[in-house]
Amino acid sequence: MLRYHMAVVTRDNALKREVKRVTTATGSTADFIGDPSGLDPKREVHLAIYDARTGDPPKLFTDKVPKDASIQYVLEGDRLVDKIQYLKDERVTSLLCHDARFDDDEFIASATKALRGDVFGLQKYFPWGVTTFTMQIKSYEHKTRAIEVLLRYAKLAGVRGPVRDRIQLVCDELMMNALYHAPVDDNGKEMFAGKTLKELAQMKEVPAIEVQYGCSGRYFGVSVRDGGGSLTRERALDYLMRAKSGAAHIETKAGGAGLGLISVLSSVSKLIFNLDPGYSTEVIAIFDMELFAKGKVGARSLHVFTQAPVEEDEEEPADEDADGAGKALTPRKGNGGKWVLAAILLAIVTGMGTAYIMRRGDKAAAAEHASQAQVAPHVTVVVTPSHAKATIKVNGEEVVAGAPVDVARGQEVEIQVTAPHYHPYNERIAAAELADNNRIHVALAPSRSGRHR
Repeated sequence: MLRYHMAVVTRDNALKREVKRVTTATGSTADFIGDPSGLDPKREVHLAIYDARTGDPPKLFTDKVPKDASIQYVLEGDRLVDKIQYLKDERVTSLLCHDARFDDDEFIASATKALRGDVFGLQKYFPWGVTTFTMQIKSYEHKTRAIEVLLRYAKLAGVRGPVRDRIQLVCDELMMNALYHAPVDDNGKEMFAGKTLKELAQMKEVPAIEVQYGCSGRYFGVSVRDGGGSLTRERALDYLMRAKSGAAHIETKAGGAGLGLISVLSSVSKLIFNLDPGYSTEVIAIFDMELFAKGKVGARSLHVFTQAPVEEDEEEPADEDADGAGKALTPRKGNGGKWVLAAILLAIVTGMGTAYIMRRGDKAAAAEHASQAQVAPHVTVVVTPSHAKATIKVNGEEVVAGAPVDVARGQEVEIQVTAPHYHPYNERIAAAELADNNRIHVALAPSRSGRHR
């Protein structure tokens, strides 16, 4: 039996065909109805799609959609900003403009995220095979250097100058927010509130953020992800509504997030918020280079997704070795634990990898971009345990779950993970087995005396 069911309110046959592609991709079924009165109250609905190009959805529609279902609205082209208020309904995940440039691949990605709750990752918005690159940013200086690398890559990818200017503006806004407004203390207050830009720029290091970027030829995408998760849906909606009303100086608001959404919304083609409150926030900006070439600039889709939670008691115990220790493995999909930071100081790329995604084969330029990838003196290790309160030690020093740890290249790594009522995990990894960036997921095996306490 197929797992998910969708209810689609539309009379447009073209949209029906596009939704049928979604059902195939997501393993879902769908009912197509021309009017909200046709919604079957006895039929379980996981995702409701409403064609709002001819008018706002009636109260009958929102009343009939189950409280635990997700909702997506299809809008007339260029009407997105006028309809941001739809997001006041917590069930609404997506606003997508539909016209001659409707992106059905984005439609599939958005429906999949709404149905499955696995929301993070820039790669979801690119075709299979597109290479993306990752940077770790810890300071204002890192931010500046990262933008320089990112723009150099954009030039290699064939992005025109005016579009690169917009990419620079958006990246600066999103990185500043993630670096200096996302970190909060134990009381939920911003750690760097009240500091001037000069004071922020002089700070040697702040909690690391992850920046990922890539290009498919049509789309240039950038994601910025922090490890704090202080941005809630309510707060994001507040900023979006201010952007709709044209409220100025959002970024200077006391305690504000610094998103500068007025300029961001007017500079991107797609804007995606992926939220895991208390753990991580990711903002993805997509630039449609073909639309920009035609003079169509500004957000044409807006998404706000929340990561599906997984209760600790629902975690699947690892298979036990003979000595009872848990094995390192990839956590199951939907895990709400600390986010895994893919860590490289600046983009590690190769001439070959870049050539596959460049629109033009400029060998000299590719070599220039590859020169950013000189062998670093350290490799990075990121450890994420299955137990949220586990103690982690790397080479004898306690570290934070999901935080990158630099280890001298050529040095072996000893990882120890302990938690009450779980068997301890201890492993040595030889230097020859370490890559530049090592993501190690540890599933602790419950002890017999404390299994699922």
